[in-house]
Amino acid sequence: MEIHCKTHAKRGRASAFLNLRAFAVTVGPRMETNVWDQAATLAQKIADIAWNLKHYPEPGEGPAPLVVAHRGALDVHPENSMQAFLAARASGAWAIEFDIQFCKDGVPIILHDPNFSRTHGQDVKACDIVSASLKNYSPAVPTLKEVLALKGLHFMIEVKSRLTDEQLEKLADTLSPLLPVTHYHLLSLNPDFVRISEATPARAWFLVGEVNLKPLIDLSLRHGYAGVAGHYLTMTKTQIGLLHSANQKAGVGFVPSRNLWRRAWARGADWVFTNHISRLKSSR
Repeated sequence: MEIHCKTHAKRGRASAFLNLRAFAVTVGPRMETNVWDQAATLAQKIADIAWNLKHYPEPGEGPAPLVVAHRGALDVHPENSMQAFLAARASGAWAIEFDIQFCKDGVPIILHDPNFSRTHGQDVKACDIVSASLKNYSPAVPTLKEVLALKGLHFMIEVKSRLTDEQLEKLADTLSPLLPVTHYHLLSLNPDFVRISEATPARAWFLVGEVNLKPLIDLSLRHGYAGVAGHYLTMTKTQIGLLHSANQKAGVGFVPSRNLWRRAWARGADWVFTNHISRLKSSR
C-alpha cells in the first residue's frame, strides 16, 4: 500500500509539472512576456523542489552524465559572458552552452535575444550594428571567435533562427579551426533551423524540446542527428534507450542539484544541462 501511494504521489508531481509546462508552452507565447516568464519559472521551481525531496544514490555503473553549463555559470555571473564561461570551466563543466546572433556584417556574437535590451540595457538589435562597434554597445558581449579560443571546454552552440547563406558561411569560417562533434555541437529548438554543411553536419545537430519529445526523436533518428535533449521530467528511459540504440545522445535539463544529476545518471542520460553548475558539486 505504501509503494502504491508513493507511486501515485510521484505521478501526481509529474502530472502537475507537465500541466504547468504544457500551459506555459501553449498559452505563454500569447501572454505578456513577464507573465510567461513567471509561469515558466514557477513550474520549474515546483518541479525542482518536489523531485529533489527523494535522495537518489550514485548508480555506480554506466558512464556518469557530462555537465553542460547553460549560458555559463549564470547563477553567479551575467549570462553568456566570458566571466560566466570561465567560472563554469573552473567549476568542472565539460561544456558550455550559449546562443549566437549575427551582426550586420555577418559576424556571430554571443547573445540570447535579438537585441541588447534585456541583458545589456541597450535598445538596439544585433543585426543593426557592425561587429567593429560591438564594444560600444556592450563590452561584455564576446564574439563567437573569442569564446571558441577557450581551452578545455566543449561548445554547445544554440542557433536561434534559420541561417542565411551568408551567416552559414561566416559561421563555418569561425568554426574552421575546430572539428564538429569532437569540439562542438549545434543546438536548435526548431528543427527548421537545421542547415547541413561541412562545418555543420547532421551528426553535429542536437534537437531540443520540452513536453512532447517524440517528434524530435523521430526526426533525429531519421536524419542521423546527434540526439535530443528534453526536460529531466519529460525525457523517459524508453526514449533514452531508443536514442542510444542509434548511437545518439540523450540530454536532460535543467538539472538543479547533484542529487537530480544522480537521477539522470541512473536513467542513462549522457548530458546534463544546468543553470546551477556550482550546486552540482555539492553532496546533495
